[in-house]
Amino acid sequence: MANRYDKIPDYKVIKSAMQQELTDKQIAHVKSEIETAVLQNDDKAYVDLISFNPGQKRKLGQVLKSKGYQLVEESSWSILIDL
Repeated sequence: MANRYDKIPDYKVIKSAMQQELTDKQIAHVKSEIETAVLQNDDKAYVDLISFNPGQKRKLGQVLKSKGYQLVEESSWSILIDL
C-alpha cells in the first residue's frame, strides 16, 4: 500500500516549482511598466521587483531575454529593460 502513496509528489517539490512561476499579477505589472514606458517615448522601462522572490526574478529575466529584450541593469530590487 505504501507504494501507492509514493506517487504523490513531495510538498517541497511542488512548492519549489510554484515559487519559480510568475503570477498573473506580476505579469500584468511588467506589461504595464513596458507599455507605460513606450507611451512616454522612453527608451528604457523600470520594473520594481519587490514582490518577486529570487526564482521569479530569474524566470522574469529568462522570459524577457527570450522575447528579445535586453536587460540594462539588474538588481535584487528592480530591473531596467532596454526598449
